[in-house]
Amino acid sequence: MTDPLLLAIAERFGTPTYVYDLDEVDARLASLRRALPGAALRYAVKANPSGALLRHLAGGDVGAEVITRGELERALRAGMIPATQVLGGPRQDPPLVARAAELGVGLVSLDGERQWDHWLAYLELTPTRFLVRINPGLDPHTHEHLATGAASSKFGLAPPAAEALARRVAATGRLAGFHLHVGSMIRDVSVYDAQVELLEGIYRRFPACDTLDMGGGFAVPDFPLEGFARRILPLAARHRLALVVEPGRYLTATAGTLLSRVLHVKPGDPAHVIADAGMADLLRPALYAAEHPIRRVTPQADRDPAPAWRGDVDGPLCENADRLGSDRTLDGVRPGDLLAVGQAGAYGFAMASNYASSLRPAEVVVQAGVARAARRRERPEDLWRLEDEC
Repeated sequence: MTDPLLLAIAERFGTPTYVYDLDEVDARLASLRRALPGAALRYAVKANPSGALLRHLAGGDVGAEVITRGELERALRAGMIPATQVLGGPRQDPPLVARAAELGVGLVSLDGERQWDHWLAYLELTPTRFLVRINPGLDPHTHEHLATGAASSKFGLAPPAAEALARRVAATGRLAGFHLHVGSMIRDVSVYDAQVELLEGIYRRFPACDTLDMGGGFAVPDFPLEGFARRILPLAARHRLALVVEPGRYLTATAGTLLSRVLHVKPGDPAHVIADAGMADLLRPALYAAEHPIRRVTPQADRDPAPAWRGDVDGPLCENADRLGSDRTLDGVRPGDLLAVGQAGAYGFAMASNYASSLRPAEVVVQAGVARAARRRERPEDLWRLEDEC
């Protein structure tokens, strides 16, 4: 997205505002399909649940990976039919199971024995088939909060327990296969070598299975999809498995920009730029020490920039953790300038909150250079609207 377009969006919709480039989403989608031909793509809704984005993906023949009732209903509302949805995650309590069974969700990834016990009462009511999630107990070389396949992680079952559950499911004729998702922001494709070795043995012991779900977790901005494909596609071919992947961040992160205005510039060591967006809008820097590119959006008529500035880009709240970026160099930043925080299309608005009674940002989508509103900015009355209904 060009600077003039971002400036026009900020002028029209205010700040903070999330902007999503749907053409970039399509480009990432195309790269997945080139590398993994024939794979079923199930978008991880938790990355970005924007209705406009979900509708766009549904129109591109993408299904959904959901973990809550809210995500299930959002995907349905966007046109993602139940047969193209995968329900996973640690929750799967009776109310969620009942709703998913009523709809006939295509695949369910079982995270533990008790989830299967909940599902047993609904098997005659639904065509749903099941995967068993394996926790391989390995180091996926990522942030500890993102290492879902580590031995200490709450996700899935160790291989012996996963196989025991799989035998129970297979006895009902509903076992589709296995699910293995070892973490997020995976950069080193060599971590898949041990996974392939593990899965080879498991699928030999369960030759009737026809599906493999490898989750997602591909790092942005660049993930070696070809290296992933060289490891996974031969495994799927040898065992005649339909491959499922669950891209979330990979599809939306680089498509998203958070626009924010500079409120104040405070000299010092470090210096501080105070922006109108912070941890209530983009939590990832505070939660994961995530680093997002930040740049000043330059008006075409700006001929006299201020001196280059180095320090922290901070948010407006009373928290030391309220920061968009540390130790950054920004060219000519002054109060009123527009900042663009990049790679913000995943786990940005999805994690935004009303902390300190902050108002969540507007969302805008852009396609072919045309911007349109996807969600209005919250107003003060939205903060107590649900209280007034009590």
